[in-house]
Amino acid sequence: MMTINLDNIQITRNKFFNELEGIFPPAAVGKTPFEVVDEHSRFNFKLLRYVKEKDSKRIVLIVPHIINRPYILDLHSDVSVIRKFCEYGFSVYMFDWGYPTMEQRKISFSDYVRYLDAAVDSISKEKGIKRVLVLGYCTGGIISLMYASLHPEKVEKLILLATPVDFSRWYDPRILWGKVFNVRSVVSLYGNVPGELILLFGRSLFMYHLPFFSMSTEFNKEFLTYESWRDALRMNRWLIDTPLIPGSMYIQFIEDCYQRNLLINNKMRIDSQIVDLRKIHCPLLNILAKYDHIVPLSSGKALKDVYSGKSYEEIVFPSSHIGLSVSKEAHLNLWPKVCEWAVRTG
Repeated sequence: MMTINLDNIQITRNKFFNELEGIFPPAAVGKTPFEVVDEHSRFNFKLLRYVKEKDSKRIVLIVPHIINRPYILDLHSDVSVIRKFCEYGFSVYMFDWGYPTMEQRKISFSDYVRYLDAAVDSISKEKGIKRVLVLGYCTGGIISLMYASLHPEKVEKLILLATPVDFSRWYDPRILWGKVFNVRSVVSLYGNVPGELILLFGRSLFMYHLPFFSMSTEFNKEFLTYESWRDALRMNRWLIDTPLIPGSMYIQFIEDCYQRNLLINNKMRIDSQIVDLRKIHCPLLNILAKYDHIVPLSSGKALKDVYSGKSYEEIVFPSSHIGLSVSKEAHLNLWPKVCEWAVRTG
């Protein structure tokens, strides 16, 4: 079957966003100062370090999701997870997974985990520390769980944000779509998975749950009130800015997680190694959204049943999947608690 190359479409869209910032400066995103401290020449992965006046040995390494761009965690100065950790004295590092091309279609979960391991080793050597705090968001949370299972001695604490782990509830539309999705057909056609396709699935799930979620005043408060039109513009930009998803990695994600449910059952493999979540012993904070159209609460909460450490905490915040990182309410009442947990726990 002929493969359709979407690389040129992706390049054109990136140019559009760059020009958009020149015409509408308020649409600019991810403006907390940073420097690129490492770049993978083959995969286009980057490790970013956020610059602040005083460096610290208190480290947080953020592993963002793969579907959209990582600047959702640094949307602007008032709603920035990055800035919040900086305010609490952390040296903040974050991965940028880039815009995969056809040449990177063979990237697998093991490549993400290896790059995460190399980054931890580099940071630990530079700072003179043995372990780091890792924060994983959604699919980035799954990568973080894999890493913490395979290298528990290198993770000081683990924070998960809207991360699914149990995919057994086939009757839930948020799980069912992955069980019936023929991902291999899409990959055979495109090489990589178009981010727009996964965004379409997400929007459909959001519209399905909207009548149920909108019965809550908490949900309505978040979605019916914008602080300004700039917030809406930035959010829409982020939703549109969907990179291609490496085909090999997404096949493993859909088949091993959604269709076989191997992760929660400690049977998922990274190369020759088994991902056994019972090997995670570090303090763990599991943050879930009460009104999440992507991750059912039961899917995230199941982690507690396999965690074998002594310090597990769970926060179910009255927000949406995206609102956890960008809503004003989350930055007033959630992220200060998360940063305080990161400082005191251990």
